[in-house]
Amino acid sequence: MFLEPTLTRDGTLDGAWWPYSTDLHHELPALIRLLQDRLGPILRVRLDVAAWDEVPLHLFVDGRFLRISGLSATPNTIRMIRGNEDGFLLLVIPPDTAVPVATAAMRSAARTGNTLSAHEILTNCRPASSAGGTRMRRYRDSDGEAVLALIDADRLPGQPACTPAELDEAMAGTSRRDPVPWADLEHPRTDVLVDPDGRVMGAVSHTVHRDDGSGQILWLHGREILDVVDELVGHALRELDARTVVHAFTAAVGLGVAALPVGRRPITTKVLEHAGFTGRNTWRYLRRTMPRDPDATASPLVEVVRSETPPGWWLKARGDGCSAELVVQEPVGGLGILWWFGADACQADETLEHDLLQEADRLLRDHGASETILYVAGTPTWPLFEAAGFAEIDHLVSYVRRTVPTG
Repeated sequence: MFLEPTLTRDGTLDGAWWPYSTDLHHELPALIRLLQDRLGPILRVRLDVAAWDEVPLHLFVDGRFLRISGLSATPNTIRMIRGNEDGFLLLVIPPDTAVPVATAAMRSAARTGNTLSAHEILTNCRPASSAGGTRMRRYRDSDGEAVLALIDADRLPGQPACTPAELDEAMAGTSRRDPVPWADLEHPRTDVLVDPDGRVMGAVSHTVHRDDGSGQILWLHGREILDVVDELVGHALRELDARTVVHAFTAAVGLGVAALPVGRRPITTKVLEHAGFTGRNTWRYLRRTMPRDPDATASPLVEVVRSETPPGWWLKARGDGCSAELVVQEPVGGLGILWWFGADACQADETLEHDLLQEADRLLRDHGASETILYVAGTPTWPLFEAAGFAEIDHLVSYVRRTVPTG
């Protein structure tokens, strides 16, 4: 079972459940016990009657009668009701579903802000090989909506949705907010994997560095379906065949977060490793939704310099023999993004780092931020971030593949 992590009820679904069988008498009590630890007592259940061998009117679970109904049930879903019609809607994945498909469907249903229905998720996550006849082709403008849906399916909590304009920029190899990383790249090529009916199953974008000729996989999305991701990576490597060095998910280049979130995208991680890629730079992705510190004031130890790329501020704090740096991106739509370049653990100064983060809070507050994403490089200062209300969401990794030239 996966639950949407924030439990804010913003998406179409609140999570997903993958039972072992269609025996409701055996499966449902285990689900109830899992959910009650997070949601409190479950009083009623509404479910898709056709999906189960037998549906009783009630079950006796841990000393409590649980009412069961198929009224207004959506296929492939189950609604867990606590009280006053306070229901949590879960996708129910058929027990015989293949592991990669089930994993992709569960992650999609449990993503914050997901807008896909249960039927759409199960349809989109079916393995490409099951239909046969899939093929790669160049991206077309008409693919935009499908590719945006693929990108959204991999979005981390707190990460803003990719807009059509941002997708257009990525296709053109530009970025208004962060143009520098694109300056050394050739015009990217973006290809999509389609099924026999022409539906887009995945997308990959790749290019070449002008200075050293190395290849670059900028981004790829395939709903974490093994066959799809494997074909996307293989296709990009075939297109970059002459390159002895190929980078993938380099920080700040392409769509989405700084690098690959290995926790939320385990299939892509394993496919890259199997293809000979090794992890290189690493970041931590943290999120905070609590209000900014209202008492945050400027510190004389922190130097604030206006930054043009990305738009925002570069903060530098220096003390006796130690220093720390932080980039604050100007908030957009209430979201502020911080890039933390802290000192090494042996050189860290807690007071200095606290002042640095407090100055960032002041800037975010003054410019209307209500939520913050924090990218952390180097050795994390976890007590500082935890005290400031941040929670780690994922570990981000960029990759490189080096091959020995033949002949």
